[in-house]
Amino acid sequence: MYKHIAAAGLLSLSITAVAQAPFAGSLPDKASSAPVWLYSVRPGDTLITLGQRHLVEPQRWDVVQRLNRIADPHRIPPGTVLRIPASMLRSSPGQAALKTVHGSVQWRESGGTWKTASTGQALPVGAELQTGALASATLELANGTQLRVHPGSTLVLDTISLYANGLMADTRVRLLQGQTEITDNPGRRTQQNLRVLTPSAQAVVRGTVFRVGVEAGQTREETLEGSVDVDATGKTVVVGPGFGTLARAGEAPLPARALPRAPDMSALPSRLEQLPLRFSMPPARGEQSTVLWGQVSQDSNFDAILAERTSSAGVLSFADLPNGRYILRVRALDALGLQGLEARHGFTVAARPFAPALQAPGRSATVRSPRPVLRWTSAVDAARYRVQASRSGEFAQLLLDQPVTQTEWLPTDDLPEGKLHWRVASITAQGEQGPWSPAAAFSYKPAPGQPDLGQAALRYEADALLLELPAPPLEHHYRVSVSATPGMAPEDQQQNSFDGAVRLPRPSGGTRFLGVRLVDNQDGTAGPPMLQKIDVPSRYPYMWMLGLPLLLL
Repeated sequence: MYKHIAAAGLLSLSITAVAQAPFAGSLPDKASSAPVWLYSVRPGDTLITLGQRHLVEPQRWDVVQRLNRIADPHRIPPGTVLRIPASMLRSSPGQAALKTVHGSVQWRESGGTWKTASTGQALPVGAELQTGALASATLELANGTQLRVHPGSTLVLDTISLYANGLMADTRVRLLQGQTEITDNPGRRTQQNLRVLTPSAQAVVRGTVFRVGVEAGQTREETLEGSVDVDATGKTVVVGPGFGTLARAGEAPLPARALPRAPDMSALPSRLEQLPLRFSMPPARGEQSTVLWGQVSQDSNFDAILAERTSSAGVLSFADLPNGRYILRVRALDALGLQGLEARHGFTVAARPFAPALQAPGRSATVRSPRPVLRWTSAVDAARYRVQASRSGEFAQLLLDQPVTQTEWLPTDDLPEGKLHWRVASITAQGEQGPWSPAAAFSYKPAPGQPDLGQAALRYEADALLLELPAPPLEHHYRVSVSATPGMAPEDQQQNSFDGAVRLPRPSGGTRFLGVRLVDNQDGTAGPPMLQKIDVPSRYPYMWMLGLPLLLL
């Protein structure tokens, strides 16, 4: 397997594929545009009969005799290899078939109007093929050679000629922009010539696999199988498998350099439930590059390219893909833009129906009710929802697992005290459940209870009301209020106590109501009050006696 690329005139790259002949005989000049047919003589062949079968001018068999130094045109030893220029052979136009077409792909005959391309269509000589964004096509020649045309590419079929009743083929294709991946002559048939012209060099190939890309006035070539000789401005660079080179306009090809290794995709997830899809890959061992090129398809041949990205951050992100099974292929790019060896990863997208957004309780919230209302947003395509709660974020043991038709739910059983986690998934009318929402954690902490006033001591001083309470529970304090009404509104006085000692201004004599609550130090949540009716003695009880004589007058 061999391939040669050489400079041609005004910066053209020609890649010529010639299948390995199973017999001896020199090949045509590798830079020549006129191929030579190598024919192995069979018993009974004569130059006269060969001329009648294959030559445009049968009487010119004598030219073949002189070129091959045949002594007797009637008696040629079987197995002798004859060199016959293709220009002397009868030819017929061939066609290239569109094996696959995906997306916006157009074609036109030379100078004609653009038409929509379709799978199975045959393209004539001179046809121009153009792929749009995320569009792709695969051209197949009669010998099985396939040219996979990537998105944003333009290809022209310059020549498709068949010689000697199809025993030899000569095909020339121009890649004006974009990228094509070529699997040449997989059946290793003889006398098969393929040339791919681009704006930078020229080559000869024998049954190899390689990539060619044209961008910004330069051509890159990456050899995957076989060997490639790249010529430009009279200089030749040998490019073996796993190596590549770059041919810039008017310059010699750069020395062959090893292609970047395949990225490590072993840690990538096999199931993705959130959009956008993100794939983070470290550089291959020994590689410094974090520039990645990736494509997504649902078929292993990548006939239909559904997404394509290049990223310089070592992370490939794809905004949206429907639920389904996919294949991601990734190549690292080196400093020259050469694409490296390929790694693939199969994954499943299960992001629909989208999960709703959790609203209440919010993240890290503290609820005081053992049955808090759980509330979330309405999700597109959701006919109902599924709500789960657990003590752990892994939801290994569920406290509740409830189908709900609305966007809120009040638990029918008390939740346990402590930190809890909850999540919600959407379910379509067909019963398909989507991914879970990101779990939210909240804490259930019961509200403070009523304080115990059984051990409270109340006494009065001349100017103060003194109340001595037991020390409050940990992380709590007392709130003490005095009011003239049992509804405790308005409050005449209020005071907080963190140690149980309360000193309030002494109210005037008469009936009063004393309210004591426990309050949580963390968020100020107050428990129900313990109310007590008190009779405040008059501050100066003897004063009413001084007015008695007046009442008797």
